Amino acid sequence: MSSPRRSGNHTEQHYTATVSHQPAPTRLTRAAPHPDVVTAAEFLLAERDAYLYRRRYLELITHTPGPDGTTLTDYTAAEKYLLTTAARRRKALLRPAALYAVPATEPDGDVPTSHNR
Repeated sequence: MSSPRRSGNHTEQHYTATVSHQPAPTRLTRAAPHPDVVTAAEFLLAERDAYLYRRRYLELITHTPGPDGTTLTDYTAAEKYLLTTAARRRKALLRPAALYAVPATEPDGDVPTSHNR
């Protein structure tokens, strides 16, 4: 405990607690995902069907018991899913609009040509 300090009419007491941190017997660590995985996840979360992508990602995360009794979590399949799905969605968005364009028709049902525009 430190000495009291006066401020105006109030006496403040400042306590200093010493806390020793003991290392946990089992430290769970996971390497940060590759930046491409993070980018793919952010892209898919911005999509209209984000809840479906998230659900499938969570289904692909596997938990297995480790040799020392701890649970090991494997994200490999889930991260591969994010990368392939994001690549497929981006590719679908980048397709030329001409593949999906429907020719405009004139009021009489004729397709416009260069000479009657």
